[in-house]
Amino acid sequence: MAEKPIFGNWLSIEKINSLEKYILVTMEEPWKIIEPKITQKPIFLKFNNNMAIDHLKALALSFDPNILKNCSLIGIGGGTSCDTAKFLAWYLRDKFDLNLDLLLIPSIISVDAFLCSSIAVRINSKVKYIGEIHPKEILIDYNLIQSAPPFLNRAGVSDTISIITALGDWRLARDEINEKFNQDVFNRAKKIAKNLMEARTEIKDVTEKGIKALVDGFYNEVVLCEEWGNARPEEGSEHFLAYCLESITHKHYIHGNLIGMNILISLFLQEEYAEFPIEEIKQFFEYIKINITPEKQHISYNNIRKALKKIKKYVISEKLPYSIYNSSKLILNNKKIDEIIKFLKAI
Repeated sequence: MAEKPIFGNWLSIEKINSLEKYILVTMEEPWKIIEPKITQKPIFLKFNNNMAIDHLKALALSFDPNILKNCSLIGIGGGTSCDTAKFLAWYLRDKFDLNLDLLLIPSIISVDAFLCSSIAVRINSKVKYIGEIHPKEILIDYNLIQSAPPFLNRAGVSDTISIITALGDWRLARDEINEKFNQDVFNRAKKIAKNLMEARTEIKDVTEKGIKALVDGFYNEVVLCEEWGNARPEEGSEHFLAYCLESITHKHYIHGNLIGMNILISLFLQEEYAEFPIEEIKQFFEYIKINITPEKQHISYNNIRKALKKIKKYVISEKLPYSIYNSSKLILNNKKIDEIIKFLKAI
């Protein structure tokens, strides 16, 4: 079960200043915010934006295990910082039998990495989920999060509201390949998405209520997927197209913005299996000011076209769950891809 977050104001500073010995994994932006406020400096400060598995192993092995006894490990930042801290805690535990107290403090609510027990790394430039680690505490510091650019927090809604297209894929899989299906889990997931849509104004303004709505959405989604046994209620074709595009461009995008764009593409393709009206979701993204257009994400239409041409083979080769991209009813020929590009240009 995911650790339930603790909410408050400047919790990060209060916690850090109470520790005698800790490693801090973060990025330059949150460090600039917290560094002047802390009296207890870390014994090691690590900045990392490289999630390649070999790099992470080398980072873990750069520590002297003898120095790390009775040490806490803190991850402050977005998904990369939290997953780096999770990896270090997991790897050092398994390699050296070191049980470090892991604390995760997201500085932006952009992805659910701070709540997931698995660790997102990159192997051969592809996202893979490995290991399992549970933090001692997860702190949601309203002041720290509100110090970040608002668009980064707003984008976080997409990583949960991807439920709306994941559910369409799940229903399609039930009908086409008789995949295991549970109506209660389906309905609970749909309610999580609806709750986020009802909190649109607070999310747009990144208020404390908006931050709590985002975190609660992440938490409820993670718990639901853990209960079900996999990410089927939350992750589907919208994520798979993102992975495919990244495999082509080898670039990293703001995750929520990319997923938001792909949600609209999936709804466009799912047709009668779409669980929400496409115009309703488009207006939701417009209202909360998520930059989902290809132009604002600096994604060329040529690369989108390449991804759409590749996606059917990609989901099979990567053994991803059944989605609209597996369906024999979907013919992704040049004409259909032209329709998608036209649709994107009109967003």
